[in-house]
Amino acid sequence: MTVQSITWAPLAPVLVLVAGLVFVLLADLMLPLGVRRMVLPAVSAVTCLGAAGSAAWLRGGPGPPGTFCSSPGSGSASRCAYVLGDTAGFLTVVLCLAAAAVLVLALAQLRADVEGVTPAGEYCLVLLAATIGAVIVAGSRDLITLVVGLETLTVPLYAAVAFRRGSNAGPEAALTLLVVSVTSTALMLLGIGFLYGLTGTMHVDALAEVLTAGGGVGDLALADVAVVLLLAGLAFKVGAVPFHVWAPSTYQGAPIPVAAYLSSVSKAGGIAGLIVVLPAVSAGSPAAATWIALLAAVSMTVGNLVAMRQRHLVRLLAWSGIAQTGYLLVGLAVLSGRSDQALSGAGATLAYLAVYVLMTVGAFACVAAINGTSDTVATSDTATTDTGRAVSEGPSVESVRGLATEHPRIAAAFALFLIGLAGLPPALLGLFGKVVVVRAAFTGDAGWLGILVALNTVLAFVYYLRVAAALFARTGAAKESASPLATTLVGARPGRSVPAAMGVLVAALALAALVAGFWPDLIIGAAPLLSPFGE
Repeated sequence: MTVQSITWAPLAPVLVLVAGLVFVLLADLMLPLGVRRMVLPAVSAVTCLGAAGSAAWLRGGPGPPGTFCSSPGSGSASRCAYVLGDTAGFLTVVLCLAAAAVLVLALAQLRADVEGVTPAGEYCLVLLAATIGAVIVAGSRDLITLVVGLETLTVPLYAAVAFRRGSNAGPEAALTLLVVSVTSTALMLLGIGFLYGLTGTMHVDALAEVLTAGGGVGDLALADVAVVLLLAGLAFKVGAVPFHVWAPSTYQGAPIPVAAYLSSVSKAGGIAGLIVVLPAVSAGSPAAATWIALLAAVSMTVGNLVAMRQRHLVRLLAWSGIAQTGYLLVGLAVLSGRSDQALSGAGATLAYLAVYVLMTVGAFACVAAINGTSDTVATSDTATTDTGRAVSEGPSVESVRGLATEHPRIAAAFALFLIGLAGLPPALLGLFGKVVVVRAAFTGDAGWLGILVALNTVLAFVYYLRVAAALFARTGAAKESASPLATTLVGARPGRSVPAAMGVLVAALALAALVAGFWPDLIIGAAPLLSPFGE
């Protein structure tokens, strides 16, 4: 008889998030509206910081790293459904810190919502629930736990995307995400069903053993089909081409903090799922690594080419995120039966993921700050509701022209994050992250991917530097030629100041990017399965 052991210590990050969620739920029932808008996001952000702290403390600790463990038989090592090892601990810290930063953005948005249109309690609840799912994915060691975590991550985001009141873009974006997510889940479950039918196990370690057995199920064509279906479902979650069609419209229709969450925490959760399953399936199915390599090549190329034509900042960051997904997949593409390649590829992906999340959350924080300082139609895309009220759909590239004149700190920070995503000095952290990825590609006998990363990095300079240059461009002539009728439609007024919480967040993220640029081991060297940078 199989006996399952349960240890609560590895579940500490999940339990902290659940406790915070319950507290927010109860506080939302008792606190007045004005207090809710300030207290609930702050409590939620502190909860995420607590979960990150518990993961960092438990990571590599002396206690057992796994829970819900069972021993399949005498002489066999126990297998656990959830393991908070080095990789899961690192991912949990990254996920929770990113979620905390997004909740600070939500705090600024909710405080600016003086009419109380956006429900503060529900806003925080869905983001905390999605973060719980992402943390579960990071530590999952069997396919059932993986699916539960992915759905816990995805389902709350349907509501979060639709929180944009007064515009049809929010419900449309939520419906797009729902349809695509259901399709991806169906593909993934079909692949998991085939794998279970072939191998008789759900645990990834046992799955790898069965698939690599000579003359076994790993040689069947159905095994390759099952692996492709499983990876296709995960490719939807990370927005890899050609499974990316939902991302630009969903990002634009969602509130900016939710778009930041989708681009950082949600994408990192999908990458965590790939890190869980790829070492197991690629060892028995060599086609898996080839398929991931093709996804990486197409995603980075298509993402950069389409981003060059974007005029809306959120859509530009969405397509940029698709290109960045390609860079993230490069490290995973070198996974194979050789353990040294697997360690190098997974380590490079984890290191670049931390860099990408930092820069992306910072860029979206700057976009949120820009969106909150101007309501003019002349500088923003707008939609009109049935009541005739104009609702800003977010800033365009032209709307940030000359931003340094009124908000020099926000402009400087935004330029820093864009340059960091491009991989240029002074944001050296982005450059070091790309070097790690290219090094993994050449180490893993995928030099052509490393060359493609370098070429696409040069291609990305076009749109990153175009936006960065617009921030410091002169706007005297443009302001004189602005349409008076356009500005009258929404009652334009002088630019407002940046909320204090948002300003502190942008400054903290910019400082972290600068410091880590000169001390890359602070972030890149912290990634497990990767030696400190420069060794």
